Amino acid sequence: MKSKGSIAKANPPKIVTIFLVDDDISYLYPLVFYLQKNTQYKIHCFTTGEDCIKNMDLKPELVILDYNLNPQLPNTMNGLEVLLKIKNLSPKTKVVILSGRDTYQGVIDSLKLGAFTYVLKDTEAIASIRNIINTICNGGDTNDTDLI
Repeated sequence: MKSKGSIAKANPPKIVTIFLVDDDISYLYPLVFYLQKNTQYKIHCFTTGEDCIKNMDLKPELVILDYNLNPQLPNTMNGLEVLLKIKNLSPKTKVVILSGRDTYQGVIDSLKLGAFTYVLKDTEAIASIRNIINTICNGGDTNDTDLI
């Protein structure tokens, strides 16, 4: 029981670690700029899946991952390979696949491998990502198909 004049201490806001993994710098930087406006987010950017995997010890709650990652570089993991590694290392980490390709097979493959959802790189992508992050950070359940 609290005494009459006591003040309840508010819990500090939880810092959410988010990884952004995309080899397209022209897409990565605006997304970083937008997300850094929220001081509750600790953003880490990677242009290769290998760098992302090396840093999984930072325990991200969310990874936003390019589907078509580094297609021209030999001996590098693509987005689905990185997704599989992330889910093996950290099953609770939510992974959002981000792609410029609108294919059902890409969506199906991503979800089968454990992606939280799949977002198209279009004019609505940042709004979709914002809604996904809010859902994940606030612990709310949502129908994943509403986010695709």
